[in-house]
Parts: sequence; structure tokens; C-alpha cells
Amino acid sequence: MNIVAIILVVAGAFAFAFYNILSRHYQQGEWKNRSALVTFLELALASALLMAYSLATGGPRLSTGWLFPVLATGVLNIGILYAKTRARALEDVSLVTPIDSTTPAIVILTAMIIVGEYPSALGWIGIWVLVLGTYILNIQELRQKLLEKEQGGPRWQRELRTWLAPFLAFSKSIGVRWAFFAVALSTISLNYDGLTARRADVGFGFGLVCAIAAIGNLAIVAVKQEHRAVKIREAITRMVVLGVPFAIGVLLTGLAFRYSLVAYVGTMKRVVIPLTIVLAYFLLNERKSFRQRITGGMIMTVGAILIALSDV
Repeated sequence: MNIVAIILVVAGAFAFAFYNILSRHYQQGEWKNRSALVTFLELALASALLMAYSLATGGPRLSTGWLFPVLATGVLNIGILYAKTRARALEDVSLVTPIDSTTPAIVILTAMIIVGEYPSALGWIGIWVLVLGTYILNIQELRQKLLEKEQGGPRWQRELRTWLAPFLAFSKSIGVRWAFFAVALSTISLNYDGLTARRADVGFGFGLVCAIAAIGNLAIVAVKQEHRAVKIREAITRMVVLGVPFAIGVLLTGLAFRYSLVAYVGTMKRVVIPLTIVLAYFLLNERKSFRQRITGGMIMTVGAILIALSDV
């Protein structure tokens, strides 16, 4: 994997990690039920900042076929955000979160079809190792809950049911099905993210993507009346504090797509998860299941190293 792409993805992951920490802090209290409004605010500012970056670096630079990828990933991201919101509203977060871990493994296949990119053998191994580490990391909270509830049967059977719980719940839980639907959309959207970065300058292309997603969330705000009784100062604070690191993360990751394969960049973005855990440990004092989670993070790191060493 290109060294420039690695630096950009890791730097972007740091930006997204800080965004995740700040997002947790600023979506408490009455803002906990204003998810669409918060998303609209951060996307609106991110769109403006990315457009400003585009103008500052020479203005929009577009190549043939740029519009469709921008529209596709913008519209798909509205669906992804809605599906993830519905999944978390209908089902335990600890059950639906591990499902998102499967995205990079499927992106390998969709990238072959949509973008025509094929990872090297070492790249394949790295992607699957990183996916495994992500799943192990994300399943820990659910694992602890289920093992405390299940008392009967051999230990190995209880462990197996626990590790496969998100998949076993597919036919029973609407929330789980929404989570899988979000994954399906993400595996397509990620490819159009890559095409957007390559067919338009990153600032303009992703500025439009953020604008489309912002409009979609604004519609949700209007339907759910999330804007009622909002204090302007609090709204502006969230727009700035969340929008700036989000825009930086989008910009750096978008630039990385110009230097490496979609599957590699999409998978390497997952290093934001262990970074978020470490930052949450020190900044938010979130230490529940830290040892088990960091084990998954270490496996992810091994996968990231293998991808970095791949010869493509």
C-alpha cells in the first residue's frame, strides 16, 4: 500500500477518533434525541469547509463521469445513516455494532465489480485479519451480557452462540436486519467514495456528498421536529466542534483514495476504532472491557500492517 495513502488514512483516523469522542460528549442530555439535527449541523459545516478547501486549491476540477459517483454516494449515505439510526433504535447497540465489522470483507467483492480493483494476496489476508480484529473488538460488550444470562449447556456452545449472535438474530430482529441493510449500502457507497475522489477534486466532490447527506438529515429533522426548543449557541457549538474534525477526516481519507485501492483505504479506516477506544479510556474514563477490546485492536493492527506491506 502506498506510504502516502497510509499516512493520510491514519491521520484521517485520528481526526475521526477525536470526532467520535466529541460526538459522545456533545450528544448527551436533551441532545441525545437530536441525532438527525446534530448530523445535519456537522455535515453542513463540513460541506462548507470542503468547498472552501476546493476553492483555495484552485476551484472545482472535474473529469468525465464525476456526477454519478457524487450523487450515488450522497444518496446512499442518507440511507446508511437512516438504517443505522433505525437499527440502534430497534435493537441493542451491542448486538448491531459488530455487524458493521463485516463491511470491509464484502467491499473486496464490490470493488472488483464496480471499480475493477483486485487486492494482492497479502492484502486479502490483511483485510480479513483486520475484519476479524474489528469483530472481536466490537462483540465484547454483547459477549459479556449474553454469558451472564446463559447458564445452561456446555461452555463452548454458549461461546459459539454468543459469537454468532448478530447472525442468529437476523430472522428474529428487525433492528438487526436494518443493520445488515446499512452494511449492504456501505459496501456499495465506499466504491463511489473512491470514484468521487478520483473524478472530482476531493474538496468539491465530498463537499457535495456532505451537502446531499445534510439535506436528507434536515428532512428527518423536520419530520421528527428535532429543532424545537433548540438553543442557538448550543447548536453552533456542536456544528463547529463536530464539523471541523469530521471535515478533516473526510478530506484526508478522500485524498487517500487517490493513492491506493478502495478496499485497502476502506479497511484501513477501521483503525479509528482502537484509536477511539484508547482516547475514550484517557479522556472519557471509559474502561469497561478495555483489555478484551484492546486485544481486538491489536489484531486489527496486525491486519493494518499486512495491508501496509502489500505490494499494490
